[in-house]
Order: sequence, then structure tokens, then C-alpha cells
Amino acid sequence: MEEQLNTLNIKSKEVGLKMHKVKTKFMTNYENDDTIQIENASIEKVQKYKYLGKSTCMKDLTNEEVDIRIRAGWSCFGKNREIFLDKNMPLSLKKQVYDQCILPTMTYGCQTWSLTKIIGNKLKVAQRAMERKILGIKIKDKIPCKNIRQQTHIKDVVLFVERLKRDWAGHVARMSDNRWAKRATEWQPRIGKRSRGRQPL
Repeated sequence: MEEQLNTLNIKSKEVGLKMHKVKTKFMTNYENDDTIQIENASIEKVQKYKYLGKSTCMKDLTNEEVDIRIRAGWSCFGKNREIFLDKNMPLSLKKQVYDQCILPTMTYGCQTWSLTKIIGNKLKVAQRAMERKILGIKIKDKIPCKNIRQQTHIKDVVLFVERLKRDWAGHVARMSDNRWAKRATEWQPRIGKRSRGRQPL
């Protein structure tokens, strides 16, 4: 890995690019004390890292990832609060903004999640809270979720995630080359075999 990174660094310089030694990290899927040096600078070894808004780790971080996406969804909701909380704004426009802005933010990277009931419930609870805010009602009003959805007509977040996962599965199944997505899906461990059912990672 050190040899490859140093080669990459040299080739990058030839075309005017510079490798940032502080931002460059490395991670391994086994325990070791190896260090990597690039131009006498040590590259930090990490247990997990965040890239393009998604945490990557050798452990199952789906629950943490879902919590991050829900917070991002609420942040996006707050940025558009003048639309969602305006009583004069038509509900159809609010639905459109929700489906186009908040739903993709909440479900970013969901194709790699192991979708369990707990995760599904977390997403549903967040979505219902947002829908109540949009309609200006409270939990103590005890209005059934079914009635709220009939008013908002917002896409169900769990069904949306399931559709994206199916689309991604079909995309991977149709891959005819040896890309990483295909290799990781069909990977078999060297020792033993994969457990039955959904894999934790």
C-alpha cells in the first residue's frame, strides 16, 4: 500500500496535483502495527472514516448512519421551514419540496443499509414528526398516522428505501464486469462460509 501511495503521489505531482498528507488516512480489515510513510510523513491509521457524508468502518454502523441521516433530514427541514410552516402555502407544494429535498437527504446511501424493523421504525418516527409539523398538529391531538398520510400524500420513507435497495440490487445483478460492488456481493470468506440470511455488513 505504501509503494502504491508513493507512486500515486509522484504521478499526481507530474500533472500538477498534490496529495494532502494530513487528510490522507488508511484503514485495514485486520489488526497490525504497520505504518505508511509518504515523503517522510506518516499517514494516520483510522478505525472509521467519513467520505461523501457516509461513515465507512469494518463494523456494522447502520444504526449510527441512520441517526446521522435523520439529523441531516431535520437540518434540511429547518432550512425550508418558511415553506413547511407557512399556513398559506399549498400542501401540494410542501409535499413536492419534501419529496425532492428531505427524502433524498434522509435516505442517502440507504442501498447499503441492513434494513431492520428498528431502523424502519426510526425513519417512520422522524417522518411522522415532520408531517405533524407540516400540518401544524401535535401528538396529544391523537390523530391517526393513516389520516395524516391521507392529507400530506408524502412518500413513505421505508417503502422509498426498499425501492432504492431493489433498484441497486438489480443494478449489481446486471453487472457483467468485475467491479467492486459485484465482487463484494458475491464474496466468500477464505475460512468457513457466509452465515445464512442477511449479512450484518
